[in-house]
Amino acid sequence: MPIESSENRFKEIKEPVTIDKTDRKILYELDLNGRATYSEIGKKVRLSKQAVKERISNLGKTGIIRQYFALIDVHRMGYTFYRIDLKLQNITELKEKYIINYILNLPKVISVLELHGKYDLATLFLTKDIIETDNNIRNIKWKFNKYIKDTSFSVITTHTRYKYGFLIDKKQEDKEVFMGRELTDIKLSPVENKVLTTLGWNGRMPLTKIAKQLGKSISSIKNAIKNLKDKKILLGYTTLIACQMLGYLHYKVFINFQNPSEEKERKLEYYFRINPNIIYKTKSLGRSDIECEIIVKDITEFKNIVREMQYEFSDLIKDIDFYLVLNQLDTSYYPV
Repeated sequence: MPIESSENRFKEIKEPVTIDKTDRKILYELDLNGRATYSEIGKKVRLSKQAVKERISNLGKTGIIRQYFALIDVHRMGYTFYRIDLKLQNITELKEKYIINYILNLPKVISVLELHGKYDLATLFLTKDIIETDNNIRNIKWKFNKYIKDTSFSVITTHTRYKYGFLIDKKQEDKEVFMGRELTDIKLSPVENKVLTTLGWNGRMPLTKIAKQLGKSISSIKNAIKNLKDKKILLGYTTLIACQMLGYLHYKVFINFQNPSEEKERKLEYYFRINPNIIYKTKSLGRSDIECEIIVKDITEFKNIVREMQYEFSDLIKDIDFYLVLNQLDTSYYPV
């Protein structure tokens, strides 16, 4: 598992980085397809291949581009996501860093979020085995019992990723990626499994490098990728963008229903799809009926979106809770 250095991971963002409209368009294209070539992006933003390459390199050097990763429907291989939220107490900065590093090195960690609000950390795990799930939770609770004030546990049933329309104030409804439609147990060949793991951590790695790293031919790598797409496991590629560095606020929102119906819920989900500030929709067993993630310029914009949802769906929404996401540390939909 590639772990960022502590210096980069816990680096405090003091002043937002300013980028121009062209950089925003490039980020948007990389969000749509993390493996898009420089030439393909150049045609969209009307720049030369070399100019796009230089801009992407600079976005990486400043830390705005954090990572490229594959979008993988792990449910089709029999896996599920579960999340544990932690509220810390009696904590120092050094101890918090130690807790985060410990969690990141537990088996099958997908991502860790640093939060502000009701909870301080959220960890997303991958599992097929409830015993493994229980062991991970016990390990965290027992080892850091003194520093944990409260926890919340939930199982993710479906997960939809929308595109980062807020970057260019545009939402493309047909570009969403839905994960969790079916819980099946599709088997992978050893090569398919290794390719999927590799792309989970670096979705932009050249095929030649993947082939060399795995000791396989390029044709076998291409064939494995084709099979993964045919099996509807490999759904695409995207980019982890440090939106906080651009001055954005990232909120995770939890919504509970009253008098629910399929029609009311469909209308709310359509609202999610067409709102350029909403980037995720999640359904889970546990904390709420539905969740979404919202990225905004400031707290006023966030309040306006929340109020709009409350007013427009007053017959469905009972209450809304949220926390602020300060940092997303690691991302791989297939950390095995």
